[in-house]
Amino acid sequence: MKLSLLIAVLGIGCCALASASEPVWMQDVNVLADDMMEGREVGSKGSKRSREYLMERYAEIGIEPLPALNDYSQPFSAIRKNKPLAGTNVVGQLKGALDRYIVVSAHYDHIGRKGRRIFNGADDNASGVAAMLYLAAQSQQSGRQCHQVFLASDAEEHGLLGARAFVSSDVVAAKSIFVNLNLDMLSQPGGRKEVLVSGNLSHPAFNCIIEDIELASNMPMIATDEKRRVGRYPSLADRRKVSDHAAFAEQGIPFLFLGVGRHNYYHTPRDTASRVNQSFYGETVRIAWQYLQKLDALCAKADGQP
Repeated sequence: MKLSLLIAVLGIGCCALASASEPVWMQDVNVLADDMMEGREVGSKGSKRSREYLMERYAEIGIEPLPALNDYSQPFSAIRKNKPLAGTNVVGQLKGALDRYIVVSAHYDHIGRKGRRIFNGADDNASGVAAMLYLAAQSQQSGRQCHQVFLASDAEEHGLLGARAFVSSDVVAAKSIFVNLNLDMLSQPGGRKEVLVSGNLSHPAFNCIIEDIELASNMPMIATDEKRRVGRYPSLADRRKVSDHAAFAEQGIPFLFLGVGRHNYYHTPRDTASRVNQSFYGETVRIAWQYLQKLDALCAKADGQP
């Protein structure tokens, strides 16, 4: 990552930047969860700074804008709690040989600030966005068979608005999307060192993929499409609806969601980059890459069509 890019985007000094010896995903988390991003609340100056940073990273990786859009921006508007809300997704693609799409998504918005308190959202969801950027860079280097779209969605915290805007806009025809791989909160193991996976029932091959990756990684994969409890926190009513993958599921698109359970830092000012469990996070990032590789191979098979 270019040091000059970080300084220009954030307007901060070298001392505030991540060490160059840190893995690239942690460098991205450090930037996205910096105080200058002001918690990335939709419509805020911090959100705009985050978006500008993401566009620079997309270009650096070699992600191309979608033909239906002028650049990486997909603006949208909605009504939330009887008030207008305007957001902007950051979206682009890496082309493959086959005319089917895998959409990798991660929401970049968070809940902003309350007075002087900044909710940096390092785990939620700078961690997912940074992992997505890593997957894009790896895919750019190693190649792929199906087209891959990388969607940094806005306004997830307000009801999955960015993801729903993407799916309903037809910038990529829903019928051509093979699967959504959604990344949301990957850097805090909470009370258990495990990855929660939802969507295992949305395609007949997904359980086998989950089992293969669990064996290869020695990381427990808790595949669940029903209600469950995680530690002392009750899960939301249905894990199939807790993040952006729900917008794809509503259109009948298969999905896999990777995340962790709620933890003590969730939606608090303590969710900072300094508290990221770097060992665990490194494992989950590499696991996410394994999922993308296996989904691309499945997408390329004739019987893998949606």
